[in-house]
Amino acid sequence: MYVTEIVVRQYGNEPPRRVRIRRRAPPPKPAEQLDPDYVDPALEEEYDRQVLESDGFDVDSCPLVYGGIFPHRLRDKYNYPYHTGLLGRLGLHCYNLQKGTNLELVAINKINYEMRGVASLDYITLEAIDTSNNSPYSFQTCVSKDFVPEHSSLEVETVISRLKVPTACPRTTPERRWMDEAVDDFYKGKLPSWFTIDNLPKEQAYELQESDLQENKWIHLYAEIAFHFKWLGYGNGLMSYLPLEFKKVIIQTKESEEESPRMKLKADNAIFYISFKGNGDPSGMDVEYQAIVRRTMDGMPGHIRLEVDCLSWIIKA
Repeated sequence: MYVTEIVVRQYGNEPPRRVRIRRRAPPPKPAEQLDPDYVDPALEEEYDRQVLESDGFDVDSCPLVYGGIFPHRLRDKYNYPYHTGLLGRLGLHCYNLQKGTNLELVAINKINYEMRGVASLDYITLEAIDTSNNSPYSFQTCVSKDFVPEHSSLEVETVISRLKVPTACPRTTPERRWMDEAVDDFYKGKLPSWFTIDNLPKEQAYELQESDLQENKWIHLYAEIAFHFKWLGYGNGLMSYLPLEFKKVIIQTKESEEESPRMKLKADNAIFYISFKGNGDPSGMDVEYQAIVRRTMDGMPGHIRLEVDCLSWIIKA
């Protein structure tokens, strides 16, 4: 209890008088109202359990101080952000390279986001189909996206690429750490400058033919990622400038392929020099692009890394 005094005015010529009133003290505020960073321990414990059991793919929203993983709801699994589709296709591409499958993206069911400094992680649950036998699959991929200012490049890396494991089934915790020591130094450091077939050692280079572009659709994915990097923030509007038109594609590897230069397409580590145009251009001008894409794999399941730089110039009539 506490006491306050108020002034009560009287009628007529009587002077005002003070009246003392006893009031009940308000109850103390709960911790969540006193501390803006307060999180219900039970809620945080449930969040940690979900992250541990699903590797971050199936979690509820939890307002953690350090950010955490945030679920993003899609109204239509067939209408998803363009950049999310690119990352989902990259996860499938990694799995196909390692498993010899032909999975293609059908729909995206769920997206979770996580920020780690300037890097971002996308946890994507999607539907895929194996075009070799029309078998449907539920697939999960976690993709890290980062910008490397000193290299003026975009770095996109899958840390998980796998078929979705049913909740009741036992599973192994995936290794997320990139094994940099497993990659040859030839494929490290700043991206190389643009080269033509005449500037590269003959045994290292192969110029792709039209049949190569038709048989290896993932080359279109590499070019689209470079196009997206050049026009970050343009969103789904970039889709109106597809499909991209290839002018020339050259692949370089440190190793020579004596049997067939086309075998370079299956190399874990390679550098691609891709010249292409869009079906129109966001700038409204006639523009040609030169993308340099370095692909590396560290030998771990579900891991692939693309380092991308993209230049452009206006074609004069």
